[in-house]
Amino acid sequence: MIDPAAGINEQQLVHWIERSLTTGTHNLSAGYQGQTLLYTETTPHLVIKIAHGDGLLRWFHQRLLKHEFDVYRQLDDFPGVPRCYGLLDDRYLVLHKMDGHTMKQQRPQDEDAYFQLMLDYIEQMHARGVAHFDLKKKTNLLVTADDKPCLIDLGVAVIYKAGFHPLNHYLFKLAGIFDFNAWVRHKYNNQLQQISDDDRAYYQRTWIESVSYKSKRFYKDKIKRILKGQRPR
Repeated sequence: MIDPAAGINEQQLVHWIERSLTTGTHNLSAGYQGQTLLYTETTPHLVIKIAHGDGLLRWFHQRLLKHEFDVYRQLDDFPGVPRCYGLLDDRYLVLHKMDGHTMKQQRPQDEDAYFQLMLDYIEQMHARGVAHFDLKKKTNLLVTADDKPCLIDLGVAVIYKAGFHPLNHYLFKLAGIFDFNAWVRHKYNNQLQQISDDDRAYYQRTWIESVSYKSKRFYKDKIKRILKGQRPR
């Protein structure tokens, strides 16, 4: 159901989505989990997220989309993410289209103000019981038209569960560390040797990141060079 305050005709929007999927039009982006459509017949414009796949794969991707909707509900009225209007027909996630570009496309003009606000958003988000877990990707971080951060793609975010849930609490803590590590990496553009003493407290490489780094180095220094006919380092 869509938030009535959005003034969106649900039946009309469902028909538009199904027609767009049939004709392959209005595509904004696509990935292995699903695709997004851009709806421009309202103000503001809307982004529609749709799960991909067949059978169990589609069920799994739909579960991720439902989870993302739950995350947005947890972050209702939070300024650091797009506004969510609802899960239409229990299968289409409807979001506010943010004007701007991704961090991958271009860094912010005022980096000091941007990254201070991004840090504030991360801390506020954690206080609300949500850790993003995937901020390392530059495509998951927008620079809005007014040069502010906006965190997107919350499908793998962790929602903290009160009570005795040790695995959930471990994942929430781990995801929180990932979020702060990503903030440091973006702020210093991966030049970690330049981290200030104040910011160093926010960076804590996890065992997952250590294994990932070593695996990438092994592939680059050994496997890739062998495949090119070169002597491994």
